[in-house]
Amino acid sequence: MSNSIFSRVFQSLRYRLRSRSFPQLCKYEPKGYYVASHVSAFSYGNAGDTLLPVVLRDLFNNSVGVEKWHGKNVHKEVIQTDIIEFNEGDFVVIGGGGLFLADTSPNDVSGWQWNCSIEMLAEIKKPLIGFALGYNRFRGQEEFKPIFSQHLRLFMERASFVGIRNHGSIEALKNYLPTEELRSKLVFQPCMTTVISKIYPQLRDFSVKEDFVVINCAFDRKQLRSSADEYLYAMARVAKKLSEKTHIKYYSHMEQDKEALRYFNEIGVPFELVELVNVRQIVDCYSRPRLVIGMRGHAQMIPFGCGTPILSIVSHDKMQWFLDDIGHPEWGVDVQDPEFELKLMLLANNLYDNYTQCMEDIAKAKDTLWKITQKNMKIIRDILKN
Repeated sequence: MSNSIFSRVFQSLRYRLRSRSFPQLCKYEPKGYYVASHVSAFSYGNAGDTLLPVVLRDLFNNSVGVEKWHGKNVHKEVIQTDIIEFNEGDFVVIGGGGLFLADTSPNDVSGWQWNCSIEMLAEIKKPLIGFALGYNRFRGQEEFKPIFSQHLRLFMERASFVGIRNHGSIEALKNYLPTEELRSKLVFQPCMTTVISKIYPQLRDFSVKEDFVVINCAFDRKQLRSSADEYLYAMARVAKKLSEKTHIKYYSHMEQDKEALRYFNEIGVPFELVELVNVRQIVDCYSRPRLVIGMRGHAQMIPFGCGTPILSIVSHDKMQWFLDDIGHPEWGVDVQDPEFELKLMLLANNLYDNYTQCMEDIAKAKDTLWKITQKNMKIIRDILKN
């Protein structure tokens, strides 16, 4: 047995004995001996960013075979000790999430969420994998700093695989890349949360739905979503009308989301507030409804991944990009549409009444996303073997 293989087997046995503190949806038996670094937001204040790193790791655990993960917060400055750890492992994963955004945790070294300088990026020697990344710049939001194009170009040159979570993001990122060779490396890889039922088929019966409707509103960057409050009042009026035929639950992904409830209270909407706080609860909550009306990206992707009918409130281009990718652009209403309230009401009633047909449509679309994901995981396995 060669020294390198012996070293890996020894690492595998050693890491099996260590406790795992990272949250998991299901227990799994490690299928390999890879050691990987995972750079992500790990945001326990936002339901979507809490769940997606867990699902990414479980996908890699089952499809690639990872024995040990080293977590690195994407906002923490990458220093020499991080580079050493990256290069002592087998590969580095960046993702998922809408990390191509300048303002959540701004920095002057990359222009996007990964706080890694060009100098540090150049020192990463092991395979670098971008996975299910999204271009999250809002409508009308200021342009990225000049460093972004330079950093993105080196990232694309250095990366072995770059999976982008929707085609809209791919087209947007192409504008920052100088050559067709680099642009062609942008590969469609949907968010792992869109195939939750495929990754965790043993978790529950995803086909069983209960008679209630969920509403979620994103309240961060309110000024970039719409200049008027009218769409929030319209949402509340639609919720009140729906409450005449079913129970309404309001899902809060983060503390700010609850600010929308003053519109519900003002109009007198009867509702139950549910705060999403841990990974099992998030999946359980989004697996049950008959319909989810959501403004957050993960208030459409997570229920979709759980086989639950969705109706998207489009205040960010990424919402429509996802609907376009699954072949159902009609499952969304733009907050800037002058007939927003009427269209939202008509669609909500239609999807609620015909939820079984919607579930069949979701199953077909999800099969396609799963095939794409499996194909990409094979590409990654082949990269790691070489």
